[in-house]
Amino acid sequence: MKKYISLMSLIFWVWAAMAQSPTTVILNGTIHIGNGQVIEKGVLVFEGNKIVEVGKEMKTLYKNARVIDAQGKHIYPGLVCMNNIMGLNEIDAVRATLDFNEQGRINPNVRSLVAYNTDSKILPTSLINGILYTQPVPQGGLLSGTSCVVRTKAWNWEDAAVSSNDGVHLNWPFVEPNQDGKENQGEKDIQELEQFFAQAKQYCSQKSPEFNAKLDAMRHLFSGEISLYIHAQDAQSIIRSVSFFKAKYPELKLVLVGARESYLITDFIKTNQVPVVLGNLHRLPAYNAEDIDQPYKTPFQLQAAGIIFAISQEGSWETRNLAFLAGTAAAYGMSKEEALMSITLTPAKLMGVDKQIGSLEAGKNASILISEGDLLDMKTCVLVQAFLDGQELDLKNEQVQLYEKYKKKYGLK
Repeated sequence: MKKYISLMSLIFWVWAAMAQSPTTVILNGTIHIGNGQVIEKGVLVFEGNKIVEVGKEMKTLYKNARVIDAQGKHIYPGLVCMNNIMGLNEIDAVRATLDFNEQGRINPNVRSLVAYNTDSKILPTSLINGILYTQPVPQGGLLSGTSCVVRTKAWNWEDAAVSSNDGVHLNWPFVEPNQDGKENQGEKDIQELEQFFAQAKQYCSQKSPEFNAKLDAMRHLFSGEISLYIHAQDAQSIIRSVSFFKAKYPELKLVLVGARESYLITDFIKTNQVPVVLGNLHRLPAYNAEDIDQPYKTPFQLQAAGIIFAISQEGSWETRNLAFLAGTAAAYGMSKEEALMSITLTPAKLMGVDKQIGSLEAGKNASILISEGDLLDMKTCVLVQAFLDGQELDLKNEQVQLYEKYKKKYGLK
């Protein structure tokens, strides 16, 4: 009987030890919080999937904790990439692998979450550059669908989800100058959008309407729970779209996406208090009259005007360069910590998940990057460790494996 009790006690204590969340302490590194603050030779502690302590000194003694000495290294929050199709496509030339554009022009009921492919070979190539969260966005039509916030490493789309629905995406029509007297297609498209929003508003105001999938998908938008992402590039489209929604639907939370010419109308954007998600900065200027480095200067110009903005990377495989876009913005006027915020905490706030991710603060998810150099500098950035919700990630992918294979074959150092 005593042997039986001893065995049961042993099993209980083993189970209790396994049930306890493991503790990891990261010491001596330069901690970039993600909110603009930096702690030199700081301490970061996480238990299980949550950060429990960040500061200059450790306040609690943690027994049997794993200790990581980050002397000479930099510690960052996991990067957040908005406005891309990563996980929704695989091979551009193979239609069967593309799942980001549905038939039809009005599709707010389309959900990118259920199409998100966690087995994509593209995701690990962004993970190795610190992108732990992404926002896959439906494309095409006038109302493309609803986006989500997901992890770049997960078993399936259910496990990947941080937010299953963060906003509806609208492509505001570009109205070309009317020279032949015919009705402009852009004006027709705007009229179609006006009619749909009026129908959706009426539908959502009813207590028990007959179910309509497209109209019902707008319910959380009118309640203010999610955002309306307006994809517009030129100044005219930005002004017209924002003015329309501010006048007729002031309850909507608006976010401008792309906004290539936003630097020309900063007063208008600031007055209407609309945040901006800038697209790819590593591009040529759109017009001959623009400065050759205008795309690089735009983030600082928006910041100087007091506009809240995030930096994104459109496309799929191109998203790996997100950190370097922020680095370019830092080289053109912004501080490095402000640039870092534009790809961490600010995107998390715009998507409504800043209580979980976006910065290294107690209570948030333990999504942490450790780099041997400046994460925003493509010359010195070497990501050596990454944790997603407290789990250490394997940073190797097929591209890294091929690199090592042929480096060994040809005797390269």
